[in-house]
Amino acid sequence: MKIPKNVKAMPWPEDIHSGNEDYRVSLSWPVAEHERLLVVTFLVNRNKAVGYGRTAQDAAKNFRLICFKKQNRAVILYQGERQGKRHRLRPAMRQMRTDPRTCYPRIDERDEAALAKWLGRTETQNHFLDHLENWVDQALNAEKQAEADARGELRDEDVDLCPGELPEGLEEWVRREIIGRDHTLVYKKGNVRGVCFRCGRKVHAGPWQRFRQFSITRCPDCGEEVICVLSRTDHFRAEYVKNIVAAQLGTDGKTVFFRQWHVKRDPTARYEQVAPWLEEFGRYAVRGNRAAKWLHEYKENYCMNAYRYRMDVWTRFSGVEVYDGSYEFFEGSLEGAVAGTRLQYADIPGYHQTSWTQYRDGGYGYHNVVRYAMDWARYPVMEFLWKAGYKNLVFQRVAGLSKENRNAVRWSRGKLKECFKFPLRLLKLKPADQWNMEDVQKLTKLWGYHELGSLAERDISEMLEMDLHFDLLENAMAYAPLRKIIKYLSGQTEAHHGNLEQTYRDYIQECGQLRLDLHSREILFPRDLQEAHNRTMAQISYQKNKADQEKFAAQVKKLERWAWERGALLIRPARAQKELSDEGAALHHCVGGYIQRVANGETAIFFVRKKAEPEKPYFTLELRDKRVIQCRTKNNKSYELVPEIRNFVVSWLEERVNKKAGRAKKKTAHAA
Repeated sequence: MKIPKNVKAMPWPEDIHSGNEDYRVSLSWPVAEHERLLVVTFLVNRNKAVGYGRTAQDAAKNFRLICFKKQNRAVILYQGERQGKRHRLRPAMRQMRTDPRTCYPRIDERDEAALAKWLGRTETQNHFLDHLENWVDQALNAEKQAEADARGELRDEDVDLCPGELPEGLEEWVRREIIGRDHTLVYKKGNVRGVCFRCGRKVHAGPWQRFRQFSITRCPDCGEEVICVLSRTDHFRAEYVKNIVAAQLGTDGKTVFFRQWHVKRDPTARYEQVAPWLEEFGRYAVRGNRAAKWLHEYKENYCMNAYRYRMDVWTRFSGVEVYDGSYEFFEGSLEGAVAGTRLQYADIPGYHQTSWTQYRDGGYGYHNVVRYAMDWARYPVMEFLWKAGYKNLVFQRVAGLSKENRNAVRWSRGKLKECFKFPLRLLKLKPADQWNMEDVQKLTKLWGYHELGSLAERDISEMLEMDLHFDLLENAMAYAPLRKIIKYLSGQTEAHHGNLEQTYRDYIQECGQLRLDLHSREILFPRDLQEAHNRTMAQISYQKNKADQEKFAAQVKKLERWAWERGALLIRPARAQKELSDEGAALHHCVGGYIQRVANGETAIFFVRKKAEPEKPYFTLELRDKRVIQCRTKNNKSYELVPEIRNFVVSWLEERVNKKAGRAKKKTAHAA
């Protein structure tokens, strides 16, 4: 609600810095829009700390409460601001508690008398600010209720719009479909006496036989198969037969109620009348595009047992989840209940039959007519999806969406083309009855990659059929199109065991940590992904392992004897793990992954440099058993293609690395 301009323009009193009170309160009575307003100004005592639930930003601010009595509304305005916020009303008024130990608001007698007259109060224990807080709370509730009414929300008291009588035909249906198909034998302690609800007779176990909990046996009297349940236990079937639901039109002619009952057991199994054994415990209402739920029972699950508590009155609960699991739905009263309402266009019978078949055949979730009806009312797109043939999406919506795909469809939109995050033409990639939420979520991601330029639209159809976790490849898409990444991974499948996308995701992350150049094809698409991943993992692990660093330093110390210079070139061992990382990043190869192997003495890494630029990477050489395994420069170019480097390395091997071996051979020849 807007604050009148003349109220905003009112000057603020000077701050207070003394006294024992938390606030100093004063009243003003400006006129706006032909109404005399009450403006209560609260000045914070700067000498005292103020908190009690208010934010630190608000705690030090003076504020005004503007009350519109005719409109039954209140607005709060903080000093220095131009607009009030409704959500700050209650926290601000909580500061005005009447307990003198926590709050000392000061208000003069004249203002307090005027406030009492405005509130219509004559009695108070301390001051009338507590009554003002109650008025603000009531005004706030009234304002929210008015807004809810404008949106068409159901009120708490609308539960009383539900008819008191049972729907026509319900009792006959319960006797035939529920009681008549009850295959339960309830037995007493001792395990030999019980009542068979299939034949309605008292029975006695035969010689050397006992009834056992949840065992399937044959009734000693009628011979039918029954399930045994011990009486007076917490198991549902010991006290109830089943839950049932039926639709009924409310007394206002606009609200459709789905009433839920327990069918209780008649201990005699006779059921001379059905109505006394129906215990109503749930009401689900649909009016327009709004839904609500009331319960007359509350259930707690504890130590694998369910404890039910009957509540005194119908109590509204948030959400639209159907209470107490499964139920049987009575269709006989449906047509008359939904006629003339929004639900008359909902194919509830079709959903009821189709969803039961889906559930029986292992399809999506469970059949839940009540949830289907409430979702149909709340989400207009449900109607479009159902009529267009995308029934699996509706089944999954009713059964409950997972965290991964709950936002794949914009359920609150009013048109089919607005509910998907990709063009409707892409839905032609598959028949309508084959789409599910997982496919929609995957297509949404693929279309997002297309919009970012990582995937051509012509490739989406092929990618949709791939069993890949595309979200794991998003980091790599910054360096290559998705199609190239998929093509690379397809060549790694045979040699790799496990989640290939996750391995590649981890490898890309590790390359980033090691500052390797992922724009290089050799780094981005290593020949052997698993081996490259193992190297990067080892390098990162090594960087965190001080003991390995010491081993690395010890190996480098041994290799220093092979440092050598000739002409314009020099060669020396890698002296620190960071040098290996920097060398790999500069020359676009994976030498950084050899840190662990150098530390273990499995191999040795040397740098070939120009004397004029001794710190600039030039060629990197791997030496193992005094043999050159590889010597490469930028982009893995071999030293054998550069005569100057090849000759230098050959001379280094002969004159430095293998020098002792050469002397030993000469001594042997001379002795001979």
